[in-house]
Amino acid sequence: MRPRGFPTVSTTSHETTRGAAVTAQRTDAGPYRADLDGLRAVAILSVLAFHAFPHAVPGGFTGVDVFFVISGFLISRIVFAALERGTFTFAGFYARRVRRIFPSLVVVLIAALALGWMIQPQSEYAQLGKHAAAGAGFLSNFASWTDAGYFDTSANAKPLLHLWSLGIEEQFYIVFPPLIVLAWRMRIPRMPLLLAIAAVSFAASLYLMANDPSAAFYMPHARSWELAAGCLLAQAGVTDPALGGRTGVATACGQRVRNLVSFAAALLVAAGLILIDETRDFPGAWALLPTAGAALLIWSGPDATVNRRILAHPWLIGIGLISYQLYLWHWPLLSFLHLTRPEDSGLASRALALAASFPLAWATYAWIDKPIRTGPRSRAVVTLACAALVVAGVTGWAVYANRGVPGRLPDSLSGIAGFTYEYEPAFREGTCFLKREQRFEQFGDCTRTVEGSDSVVLWGDSHAAHLYAGLQQAADGRFTLTQLTASWCAPILKMEDVHARPHCKSINEGVFARIARERPQEVILAAYWPAYRWTNLPATIDALLTAGVARVVVVGAGPHFADGVARLLYVHAREDVLSHRIPLRLANGAAAEDVRFDAQFAKAIARTGARYVSVLSIVCDDSGCLTRTREDDVSSLMFWDSFHLTSEGSRYVVSHFPEGSLPGAK
Repeated sequence: MRPRGFPTVSTTSHETTRGAAVTAQRTDAGPYRADLDGLRAVAILSVLAFHAFPHAVPGGFTGVDVFFVISGFLISRIVFAALERGTFTFAGFYARRVRRIFPSLVVVLIAALALGWMIQPQSEYAQLGKHAAAGAGFLSNFASWTDAGYFDTSANAKPLLHLWSLGIEEQFYIVFPPLIVLAWRMRIPRMPLLLAIAAVSFAASLYLMANDPSAAFYMPHARSWELAAGCLLAQAGVTDPALGGRTGVATACGQRVRNLVSFAAALLVAAGLILIDETRDFPGAWALLPTAGAALLIWSGPDATVNRRILAHPWLIGIGLISYQLYLWHWPLLSFLHLTRPEDSGLASRALALAASFPLAWATYAWIDKPIRTGPRSRAVVTLACAALVVAGVTGWAVYANRGVPGRLPDSLSGIAGFTYEYEPAFREGTCFLKREQRFEQFGDCTRTVEGSDSVVLWGDSHAAHLYAGLQQAADGRFTLTQLTASWCAPILKMEDVHARPHCKSINEGVFARIARERPQEVILAAYWPAYRWTNLPATIDALLTAGVARVVVVGAGPHFADGVARLLYVHAREDVLSHRIPLRLANGAAAEDVRFDAQFAKAIARTGARYVSVLSIVCDDSGCLTRTREDDVSSLMFWDSFHLTSEGSRYVVSHFPEGSLPGAK
């Protein structure tokens, strides 16, 4: 799961009354708009709801897009107005950003590093240090992008992952003011320039969605069009000599039109929350829903019906005022809840974590953010805020450079706390286990030949790839083994699945054509079957048998734990304060629905003429699921994440295949 959320930019302090959309107070860029604080509240509440209850608000992460538009509008309005008055300075602009962003961020970074010191194992704490350093440097989006991948650590285990969006915003505002000032001095019209920025960025988003979705999500050039949408709105409402003194079109429209637009805009935002989920190609074109909705709400003005009657409600305004602090606090609380109670972070616990984020956000806003932001604008305050952020960032980097500071843990926990596993060589990633962007033609030499022996082809996704180590050992001198596996690609012809990788269909067609040409004696099909619609699997098996394959073996899904097995064992051992005993089996690996699925799947495979191997039956019994092959050796872990086998686990599972499942087996 990828977590999403975005800190926003607040105006100066103010007071509002019920129903008041505009007060007499003014900011540096014009009249204060209470409805924008209300829109912030809608966005942050959507993000919070998604992170805690993702099934209830599947598109809640689109709150980030709403925030990008708001931020682009407010900040560019300040820049444009200052240029109009001739008062803009880079020092003043960035000092304002420092006072607004740095103090609250420093508090959360320090709190996260302190909590991580107490509860996280080495690898996780090292990663937290990396993200703290990246967050302090506003580079979290790049750090998250480099981490992203099929086997990336669960988002729940990254307390500072949410800082990616703050990085995008600040990177935009490093480039944007100098560009606008240059355009101002050269008398280049701003509107065409902003339209060009938005168009190029949107095109980049569409291109990357088709070729590198992680980059489309995390890279600033692919998200800048959303911020530029807000900038365009600000430009439409500021007199620009380069444009002949024209102003925005909203003022030329009647009140009835603006009311209708506000209703339509609210529906667009709501549609994003309902229709968009994590199966969509997002951001891309789907991001137009929340972005256009937010932009039209801002355009319709503070007197439009939705803005005046709903967004300007005092309760929403109050939440909007602390939206940045809510954003900063809520995800670390949810993440550390998961890290401390990975098997028991239910609805009630998550609701409590969200509830705790509100007083923390208010205290940070009232006691740290507001006094610094609205107090004396001295250089000393800005310098101290910068120094504090540097210290937090350097501390995070030191944690990362020292590999999570292993000396802070008791010796009895150091083994399990320091467990790491390099899956790439075991899976033969990039050659025989294709990455998401790779095609069938990129398979390398994936056959281990044994002259005069039967041949076996291993076909499937990562749950086929993790069997390779065990099959390689079993094949020693007895059969020829070929591995043709690809991430998120079940071995099903004509597979109909929204989760399938872009090239899965052509990969499967290529694998089947090779099998039909070479006619191996046995084909092993393996995948994490519960994640796919396997309606066409029987037809695939029939096609293999018809093509001349003598035997088809289907390997079932194994246990699926609530978290990485090493982390679960670490949590259990840490809670055993007296002896730090590391359990041999864990009870939560095979839930009742997993057992039912395995039994039903086995019956379905039996009707196809293929043989079935139940990994669940090999690994789990009534007392739980096996976590390592040797009780006194934590390096013999069976799983390196929540459900993928290590080489040790692979060899154990394959050695327990039912008799006759492999050719030449003893």
